[in-house]
Amino acid sequence: MGTKLVTATLAMLEPDNVLAVIRYRGEIQYRLSDRENWILDWNKRREEFVAAGHAMPELRAMAQQRAGIAILDRDTVELFLDAPGVHRIDPGFLRKSLLERFDSAQSWWDVEFLFPIAFVDFDNRRFAGFYQDGPRLERYVPDDWEGEFADFANTYPEELYPSAAKFWIVDGRDLLRELIERGRNG
Repeated sequence: MGTKLVTATLAMLEPDNVLAVIRYRGEIQYRLSDRENWILDWNKRREEFVAAGHAMPELRAMAQQRAGIAILDRDTVELFLDAPGVHRIDPGFLRKSLLERFDSAQSWWDVEFLFPIAFVDFDNRRFAGFYQDGPRLERYVPDDWEGEFADFANTYPEELYPSAAKFWIVDGRDLLRELIERGRNG
């Protein structure tokens, strides 16, 4: 089940590709994929656009870019995680990339591309988005899921998103918090 780590490059962390945190079977993973792939329920997204009078491709055509998955949930997660274009990223790579840029970064914004924009908890059917632009991902979750716009990196409890899984916590220092403070004071 999607255990192969890709050798990530910074070029992969482009605006169309974004990071998400996945919680599945108690394991925390970082996944990189096209931003649209983090819309869990494409039926809802399509219906909203059609109701507003916009032309949208048929659902089957849309789902082809995501291994044929229209609704990403517990039933389809393994197929999704193994799909081409859904890359498991080593948090060590993200930590190294952050550390290389940390001293020169004026704020979080200088390294925002290294941080996840979504927390997808397949164990508890919960989705949180935290980003500055793009579609409102948390609006398009399966019917039995909770979707919210929330700063999961800083507010989710330890049992849900453990500090040990956060690549930006280095030797007890929370580099994300330091960058946020640096931006406020700069």
